[in-house]
Amino acid sequence: MTTPTNTFHCSIEISPRDGSRFQRVIVVAGSENIYSVLPSALLEMLRVETEWEMLPMAEVRMRINGQERTTICVYGKADGEPTLGRHTLAAFGLATDHEAETLVQSDMFLS
Repeated sequence: MTTPTNTFHCSIEISPRDGSRFQRVIVVAGSENIYSVLPSALLEMLRVETEWEMLPMAEVRMRINGQERTTICVYGKADGEPTLGRHTLAAFGLATDHEAETLVQSDMFLS
């Protein structure tokens, strides 16, 4: 899979929703995905179960830059590349700085 040029990689940690076991993951940031997409093999290893009957989605706990939140993720291909979605970034109040290739605080809540 080729990563688009407006994206970059960053490190986050993920866990089941209860925060019982965190795993460091390198994800693609800056994609246009609404939800984060995590490889099904990784989610199964962490014992994260789907929470919606018709959709392969679950709520996971993520740790980014020392902050923790629960957020929705989609089960991706078993060997797929993990992707950080816009929903997750909004939950953390973050935005992508493509020039510096980093996540930065967003002013999305300021009027």
